[in-house]
Amino acid sequence: MASRLNTSNGALSCGAIARRPPSLRGSRMHGRPLLCLSAVALGMAWCCSSRLAAAFSSPQAVINAVTGRRAEMLRGRTARGSGVVASIDNQVKTVAETIDDFYNAYPKPPILPMYRTFLVDLMTQTHLTVADSRFKYDAVFGLGLKKSFTGLMSSYDKVVGSSESEKIWKAMTEALGFTVEKVEKDAEDVEAFASSTSPADILAHMEGSSESAAADSAVAEAFSSITSGLYSNNFGVGIFQIMEHSKVDVNKANVEEWAKALKITPSKMTSNLETYQLNKKKLQAAEEMIREVEIREKKKLAERLEAKAKALAEKAAAKASETEAKSE
Repeated sequence: MASRLNTSNGALSCGAIARRPPSLRGSRMHGRPLLCLSAVALGMAWCCSSRLAAAFSSPQAVINAVTGRRAEMLRGRTARGSGVVASIDNQVKTVAETIDDFYNAYPKPPILPMYRTFLVDLMTQTHLTVADSRFKYDAVFGLGLKKSFTGLMSSYDKVVGSSESEKIWKAMTEALGFTVEKVEKDAEDVEAFASSTSPADILAHMEGSSESAAADSAVAEAFSSITSGLYSNNFGVGIFQIMEHSKVDVNKANVEEWAKALKITPSKMTSNLETYQLNKKKLQAAEEMIREVEIREKKKLAERLEAKAKALAEKAAAKASETEAKSE
């Protein structure tokens, strides 16, 4: 009994252990370190899993962890992006800057809403044209810009009761990067040329087949440069003005003929013509509405004055009657 271990608790005898093959005994001895390492690993895993479970015990915690990481990544990207944008020296003026320059030059009185929409649209379109690298200023463009403005603001001074349109014109022209004197002189020169030159000669100058020196140099330059330059709405309006001053009917067929002479895609000018005519109708309708309002206001004023005069006459008559009664 002494030579054996107690087997009641599942223990093996010393003889049984001794009878085990050496290979099994060796594997058990080598396996003990592995068991220890496994136990340590399981313990560490349990600890980590416990901490993770505690950290992410609720869905909100998971969301906060994910969104926090995402926000950190976005902040990094934004910081890098802002650094790149800040390092770029952008020399192109924006539409907002042009409009800000206009309002800085003409802060008040406020422009009437009906006119402000057209004016801002004109400034925006002209700014986008000027900002294009293909744009080159010429006298016909200057005439178109001037006439686009005057067509829009022709009745403005009458409506507001003061001379504001010239101030607005100056502020807009300078905000777009032009000088008023230059644009107005070019517009006058082109109008004088159109009024003194026959339509046939104008077309010949456009085609470059005329040997006459009658064409103003600025006009000739505008006709030649538009073939390789940027066509714009203001240039189209300038051409329409030349047609009107030279007594040419501004219709689709004539516009297409002049566009071909200038080597401009006819559809561009005809589309521009539709917009030009539509704006003219809108402005005419607006002016008609203004006249109707003026007539109504004048009628109301006359009625008020008549009622006031009648009241004063009645008051004077009553006072005279009272005085006469007292004297008796």
